[in-house]
This record gives sequence, structure tokens and C-alpha cells, in this order.
Amino acid sequence: MKAASITSDVAAPANAVKSGTAGVVQYRNLKLETRDYALAKRQLLNELIDQLDFQSLEQLKPEQKARRVQEACDKVLPKVQVPLNALQITLAKSQAQDEILGYGPIEPLLKDPDVNDIMINTAKKIYVERQGKMLLTDIEFLDEQHLLGVIQRIVSRVGRRVDESSPMVDARMPDGSRFNAIIPPLSLDGCLVSIRKFKQNKMALSGYLQYKSMSEPMVKFLELASAMRLNIIISGGTGSGKTTLLNALSGHIDINERVITIEDAAELQLHQPHVLRLETRPASNEGRGEITQRQLMKNALRMRPDRVILGEIRGDEVIDVLSAMNTGHDGSMATIHANSPRDCLARVENLVAMSGVQVGAASLRYQISSAVHIVIQIQRMRDGGRRITQIEEILGVDGDNYATQTLFSFKPSHMGADGKLVGDFVANPVRPACLEQAEYFGLADEVLACFAGAEVQ
Repeated sequence: MKAASITSDVAAPANAVKSGTAGVVQYRNLKLETRDYALAKRQLLNELIDQLDFQSLEQLKPEQKARRVQEACDKVLPKVQVPLNALQITLAKSQAQDEILGYGPIEPLLKDPDVNDIMINTAKKIYVERQGKMLLTDIEFLDEQHLLGVIQRIVSRVGRRVDESSPMVDARMPDGSRFNAIIPPLSLDGCLVSIRKFKQNKMALSGYLQYKSMSEPMVKFLELASAMRLNIIISGGTGSGKTTLLNALSGHIDINERVITIEDAAELQLHQPHVLRLETRPASNEGRGEITQRQLMKNALRMRPDRVILGEIRGDEVIDVLSAMNTGHDGSMATIHANSPRDCLARVENLVAMSGVQVGAASLRYQISSAVHIVIQIQRMRDGGRRITQIEEILGVDGDNYATQTLFSFKPSHMGADGKLVGDFVANPVRPACLEQAEYFGLADEVLACFAGAEVQ
């Protein structure tokens, strides 16, 4: 089976120049990618399309596919009429392989370990997030048709489709990265793509010290909070690092506990031996077969979990999360989109209200305050750094409001000469209400030690 002709200007490999010039991150080697080179590359790609049998190619293992494409390049390159030097030949073969076996121009971005997010704002504008900063790259697709072809290639590999009748798609790429695309007619100027890259090696809690995202007492307290089975919600905005922190917290779960994770796109990497991973399923093209987080949550509670970890609370599954936290599944964790711990609790209330469950406001607040022990607020700040800005303990209900106390907080002061926000992580002089739970686990002294410099009363 032959594929359609490709006339693309694919990007340079991941080891190309990546120094920023005039606010643009450079991936392409413009000294090699001349106009003549672009012409030669188009000729090479079109010849390869004619030479390769894509149906049989799909049956091969990855290393066999790569070897087959390289062999085809060696046969076709002598036929290319535009002269190329040795470096250009190497580059052309690499880009041809990216185009045929990978995802074309964005392959260097997918391979770059410093890139967390890839944002394609039509064919000629591709941004990345590196070290918390949004940066424009010099990578481009030839045109919208080329971009659409790559989108269709990505979604077809995970059994999905995108076209005018179904112009939005949300999927998990084979490597675990989260992929979202929206195409015309819904996007007016061209195809729009967002890719949240999947990191193979998740950061441990201790890694937050290296990035100055929290203090040593905060790291120790969160390690203890996870170990002594406090129910925790991580609150923050989009891209603030909620899932990364959730994964780090899960590293301190006892190896003998039975843990069930529920996610829209599987990102968590728990290393305990007794972990059951569940993932939602979208509806088919016919609108059937959808499996929601609430369905998985209900089923998970029948599977005798010690803890349930929910990737994100965003709908009526909040009912079952609160039920789990209140009925013997201590140590359960979840994330939620909110701007502060108070907003987090209000959002939980709103989600319960939107679920259609009829419950009085006072009763609901009592249930939430009984279920949730700790809210961790994480924020991507104006210098691009991600910091834990608040660790709030939920004490109960005081009239119409929640009774809470701030255990730790971040107090920003000024911007340093290096462009990094300067501030202090503060342990507040309070006595944690979780001490009773800490005593049960024999960890009370260690918890109090986290507040040693705060003159806890």
C-alpha cells in the first residue's frame, strides 16, 4: 500500500543547534537547510513514498523499520538531482526517517528532554515550554495539509480519527504523552495541537529541593503525610505540575498496600508491587462505549483498595472520591484545578452540586472537611518556576466556613538578578491536627520536627 506524496520541509534532528536568537529556540541548522537542500529532500521523500511498501513496513519491529528506510534512502539518494554534501546527506536521511516513521517536524521536540509541552498554533507557529517558559521555535510545517497529515498519523496509531465530522480528539500517544488536537472548521485559522510530554523518569519529592520548589521541612512533612495515610488533594492551575507532585507523593506509599489509580491518560508511575491502573475510555465514533471516571471509581471501590489515586477531579466522580475518603480508604489522593486551598474546597462543593446529588450545604461541608485532611497548592510563578505555595490543613467546619490552618507557605519578595523569584518558605507556628494520626503510625516526633524552627504551640 502506498502513501500519498509528501512535499514537506521537515526539521533538523534533536542534536541540532538550540540556542535562542531573538526569542526563538533554534532547532534547524540553517547552514545545511538551504533552498537547494529543501528541493533535494522533497525529491528524496517523494521517491521513498514510491519505493516503500508501507503495509509490510508496519509489520516490522522498530529497528527493522529504521533499517529498511535507511536502506531505501541509500538507494534513492543517487537519483536526487541536487548535489548534497556529506552533512546534508546525513541530515536528509534522518529527516526522512522522522517523516516516514515518526511525526515529521516535531520529532526533535519529542526527543528533547528539556521540552515539557509542545503547542502547535497552526502550521507556521510552534511553541514549546522549557524550564517553565513559553518559547517560539523555528520549526514549521510546510502547510496545513502537512500538519493535518501528521495529526491523522498520530491519532490513527492509537485507534482514533479526526476529520470534519469529528474535529476534536484527545488521546494518549504510544509513549504515554497526552495529545489534543482541534481542526477546522472549529479552529478558524488552522489546526491546533497541544502535546503534554510523558516523562519516563518522574521526579521524587527530594528533587523539589534541587529546583527550590519547596523547603526541606515541607518535603519531609509531605513524605510523612503520604506514609501516615492522610487524604490529600493537590490544587493548582493548568501546567502547574499537579500530576508530577502526585506521582512524587505516591512514592512514599507502603509496598504492602493495594493501590488503584484512575486517570484519563495514564501518567502516574507507581513502583509499588500491588498497583492496579485504570484508564477511562472515550466514546467510539458512533458515540458508544464511553467509560467515565465515575464508572471506574465505583468499580474500584469494589476491588478492595487500600488507597485510590485519582488523576483529576473534574466531574461527578467527586461523589465517589469523598465517599472513599470517608469510608476507610485513608491515604487517597487526587488533583483538582483551583487557585487556592479555599477555592479548591469551593470547587469540590460546586462539582457535587453539578452532579445533581441533593445534599444540604452544612452537611456537604461536614463531609468534605471529614474527607480531606490536606490541600497542597502548587503554582507556576512568573519566573517560570513551579513552587508549593501553601500546605493547608482542614480542621472542620466553623459555621458556614471551613476551619483550616496553614502549615507551610511561600512568601515571595523580589525578582533576583538571574530572573528567578526570591522568597522564603515558612513553617507556621501551629500544632498540626494530624498529630493524632501521626502518633498511631509512630511518626509524631518526626512531624513535630518539621516545625522545629516555628515554635509550635
